Amino acid sequence: MRRRFSISILIWLSLALTTCVAAEARADDEQTHWAFRTPTRPPIPSAKDVSWVRTPVDAFVLARLEAVGLRPKPRADAVRRLRRASLDLLGLPPTRQQVEVFLKDSSPDAWRRVIDRLLASPHYGERWGRHWLDLARYADSNGFEFDFERPYAWHYRDYVINSFNSDQPYDRFLIEQLAGDESDPNRFEALVATGFCRTGPTVGNQTLEKNRYDELDDVISTTTEVFLGLTLGCARCHDHKYDPLTQRDYYAMLAIFHTMAKRDHFVGSAQQRQELSRIDGQLRSARSDMKKLSNGPSRGRWRLQNGELVQDAIVPNARLFFGDPQWTDYTVEVEFLKTGGTQEAFNYEAGVCLAFRAADLKNFYWAHLGVSDNREHALEIEHNGGRAPMFPKVAGSVQRNQWYRLKAELRGESLRVWLDGKLLFDRRDKRHARGGIGFGNWLTTTRWKNLTVRDPNGAVLLDGFGDPAQGLQPDAQPDAPTRDVLNARIAALENQKARMPIAMSIFDSGREARVTKLFVRGDYRNPGSVVEPAVPVALATQPLTFPAPSKSATTTGRRRILAEWLVSPRNPLTARVMVNRIWQYHFGRGLVESSSNFGLYGDDPSHPRLLDWLAVEFIESGWSVKHMHRLIMTSSVYQQSSQQTPPAQASGRSADSEQERAVSGAGAGDADGRLLSRFRLRRLEAEVLRDRILASSGALNVRMHGPGIRPRMHPSVIATSTTRKWPTIDREGPRHWRRSVYIFTRRSILLPMLEVFDAPPTTESCERRQTTTVPTQALQLMNDVFTQDQALAMAAAVTRDVGTNAAQQVAAVYWRALARPPSAEEQVDCVRYLGEQRAYHAARGKQSNSHALADLCHVMFNLNEFAYLD
Repeated sequence: MRRRFSISILIWLSLALTTCVAAEARADDEQTHWAFRTPTRPPIPSAKDVSWVRTPVDAFVLARLEAVGLRPKPRADAVRRLRRASLDLLGLPPTRQQVEVFLKDSSPDAWRRVIDRLLASPHYGERWGRHWLDLARYADSNGFEFDFERPYAWHYRDYVINSFNSDQPYDRFLIEQLAGDESDPNRFEALVATGFCRTGPTVGNQTLEKNRYDELDDVISTTTEVFLGLTLGCARCHDHKYDPLTQRDYYAMLAIFHTMAKRDHFVGSAQQRQELSRIDGQLRSARSDMKKLSNGPSRGRWRLQNGELVQDAIVPNARLFFGDPQWTDYTVEVEFLKTGGTQEAFNYEAGVCLAFRAADLKNFYWAHLGVSDNREHALEIEHNGGRAPMFPKVAGSVQRNQWYRLKAELRGESLRVWLDGKLLFDRRDKRHARGGIGFGNWLTTTRWKNLTVRDPNGAVLLDGFGDPAQGLQPDAQPDAPTRDVLNARIAALENQKARMPIAMSIFDSGREARVTKLFVRGDYRNPGSVVEPAVPVALATQPLTFPAPSKSATTTGRRRILAEWLVSPRNPLTARVMVNRIWQYHFGRGLVESSSNFGLYGDDPSHPRLLDWLAVEFIESGWSVKHMHRLIMTSSVYQQSSQQTPPAQASGRSADSEQERAVSGAGAGDADGRLLSRFRLRRLEAEVLRDRILASSGALNVRMHGPGIRPRMHPSVIATSTTRKWPTIDREGPRHWRRSVYIFTRRSILLPMLEVFDAPPTTESCERRQTTTVPTQALQLMNDVFTQDQALAMAAAVTRDVGTNAAQQVAAVYWRALARPPSAEEQVDCVRYLGEQRAYHAARGKQSNSHALADLCHVMFNLNEFAYLD
């Protein structure tokens, strides 16, 4: 026992000593860590090959390469560079005219004019605004179980797009997003900008303290990661394990945001307010009418046709009853065919219904087939107008244009139902003892045939259908609007309201700040000592004061003080973090790869002096993002070929710093491209891939701004969402073919094409998209209806442009898809392919020319050259 105790003491002492040593080492690192020192502009290094240096960026990179005995790759050809720049800045390929103009321009500043033209395009904001939306975890819904929509969230998305297009200084951009209500409270855009603090997921119940502190944690974590590159959220429950960030630092930051509240703030004229009041009144009336229509039964439009009972009007809860209300025990057999379905957005209960023991229109049993978006069957009871399922439900669906055999047997309390000979339900219930039969639909249309009703002895009680006019139906309401009319009216009014100047914003609930206490182990139910507002001690070169607000103030003013500190020259991180992000989006990888973590356990910069030089340049340029684009894209580094550099023996020249020696891999070459000896080949993001397909087909709708669009999504995918609020669309049109940045982002269900190509989840800030390679990506491009439709559209556009000559078609397809002409070998192969496909489709009775050309277009969408930025 004594021996075990001694060993335990030794282990404990060893761990304690290790912890002390680690703490001392960390303290040393905190004093010298490069990210916590204010950046200064280093001298531009000299390089041997001065002819390669076009900008200071090149001097830093070339000196770094020469230090390890490497050479950069040659300049990429003109077409490749133009395509690279266009996809990089706009997310769209260049047109044939743009390529030809550039190839003819031999002036020294031709490339700079290309960059200026691209930066002046309104599509620039759509492309680079999407990068920021990743960081801001933007979505158009709350998330979690109910995933309520945010009808005004899109104003923030449009604010971001406009800010990039106007080259709004980054310091102003940052201040508005954290404190627009404090810095410019009367300007709509400034209030919209504060949506940055509201774009995270929420359960929609801020009154619960736990939920409120979780949302504030999301704001603190996102703010510090996005603007400072620090993971302060890790210090919510305890001191940060690696960085010099304490739990008190976290709660000092909480004290800044603690008084923050959310509101949908109307900022408009008196006339606009009157218009808003009118819209709200009409919405209340339309929703009331919809509730009455949804809860009440409908007549439908029934008729007899060749012995079949046909219901060919899509209405909710259509009912038609036959038979004797005094029937008790009997067996019903009938066949049915589902012929249609609804297109409306809230398709919860679409299904086919057989009623039995129906004493009247409000008391009966339903066999309800294809409920819950056609995912299951239910046995239900209506009793005095109230409807309820008799659990459990049974998994199953009802396909269109397929006949089914339905049978129900009633014996005393026993209720049994079969579908195509399979027993679905075997229940016991005694609430309804007698009644006739009925037929119904929910938001679909049907045909019924071969009806027979027999008593327990086999005697026929009913053989076939009677005259629908003699059946029992709900009273007619000829002047009542239909469900489709009401849905269209509500959608139009909601769209009008969403376009009003209503900002999904934040504000302080008063000038008196809420008291903040440190929560022991992060538990709000266990408050500790009071904490005053402050910024992390490790970053404060001098204390930052948060004075009490004036008596006339309406807010605490704390968020504005924080925002102004973030963009002050004293802050060592803000400029570094942003220029690193700009670099990452141009090259696929930042100078610091962990672009939201500049802490001790983040990655060291591959070119630390270049990073500091860029940070100072960014500040001195007036925080101009477009200036940084020009500086980077006119460099030789950016214009390199993407061909891989072979390994080379490093020279004896010393590296710039310890960090640079760590990544040099002396003698190992630059296999991963981190030293920038070549341009890094990478796959296009999901949105750019979709937009490039639309641009190639000629279908792209370039209309900007406004509420999000909802493209076609397969019903089986919609059914996976808990809310299932997505319209069922059979065929897309121009309103669905806008830029992908305008797609309505519902947290519970992302558009499959974007999701499969690694569009990030919106639950947290995304610093850098992961690139996966999985079979479903190839299947998406080969088999999805979207790509097939766009291939047909592209074929039709090519035929309109050049006719049916195969050689001319091939050239046109290459220019549209790849922004270049085909090589001689490609021309021969594609003309041969068109001939083979024409013969193939002709043998199957199809329009051989159009389908063959569509096949070639479809091939283009699946090429690596199409899907990758080179």
